[in-house]
Amino acid sequence: MDPSRVETSDLFPIIPVDRDWAIDVEQLGAKRKFWYRPEGQDEGDKWLFKADERIAGKQTEMGTGEDWSEKIACQICAALGLPHVHYELAEETQTGVRGSVCRNFAASPNVLVLGNQLMLERDPAYPASEDGKYGVREHSVDAVVESVAKLAAPPMEYLERMPSGVTSSLGVFVGYVMLDALIANQDRHHQNWGALRDRATTRLAPTFDHGAGLARNEPDQTRHIRLYGQDRGFGIEAFATRARSSLYDGGTKPLTTLAAFEAISKRDPVASAAWLHRLKELHLTTIRSMIARVPEDRMTPIAREFTARLLQINQSRLLRG
Repeated sequence: MDPSRVETSDLFPIIPVDRDWAIDVEQLGAKRKFWYRPEGQDEGDKWLFKADERIAGKQTEMGTGEDWSEKIACQICAALGLPHVHYELAEETQTGVRGSVCRNFAASPNVLVLGNQLMLERDPAYPASEDGKYGVREHSVDAVVESVAKLAAPPMEYLERMPSGVTSSLGVFVGYVMLDALIANQDRHHQNWGALRDRATTRLAPTFDHGAGLARNEPDQTRHIRLYGQDRGFGIEAFATRARSSLYDGGTKPLTTLAAFEAISKRDPVASAAWLHRLKELHLTTIRSMIARVPEDRMTPIAREFTARLLQINQSRLLRG
């Protein structure tokens, strides 16, 4: 099967979410989120609605692009064969607020153990505070590799399209870091990766929460200047090189997303080569088809072109090695 093949026949569906279905509020993150159970669903089946709005002081910022960024990243994961949480676009029926939804991927008997807790288990001195997600120098390549390598591979349901040569949790995680470099995801802090733990096993969790990627919060006017302006230092090629990860490697600043991938690739070069082979087969026409499936009222034409070019540039940078 062509690993770049995805469904491209129509627009992405919009899942209606009734606020009255809410059963719990999600406390992590800056966005309004709530867990809900659609009518008629089993007791153990719950979904997370994440609103595409941000509360800043007394104002609410709408239409941040996190919904379409999350969905496009999801489609890219599917095309590459990366173990991932599946997201759909959504809309709150009472308010019309847009967002995204995903099913709970840590249902009983599993519990989700986030990266900060895994790092704390490795090193009792690790600064695991939930209030300090960024700028944690102890969130280093070596420390993350050591923690991830102790985990079993993700559950079998996520491994149907794994590339040959990727056999371990670390090999899978190499693919997650490649994804970050591709989509310019600067948000892989120690609460945006983790493990699924039951009574017997602790497994690497599928990759999740990519809504901060694809430069989704760039204003359209800035996108236009970066695409078509004459200042190469402000252009999209230069812009792409500046994306930073949340991983450190001995310095005072986090590594760029590309440097993070290069550093972690050295820990499993076979897996790195396998993921890069998959990436090479992800054609630009497929990427543009994914972007075209986002409804027009969620993504402007200039945002579509900017996103396609950013992905194309980052793909080339990764493949150049």
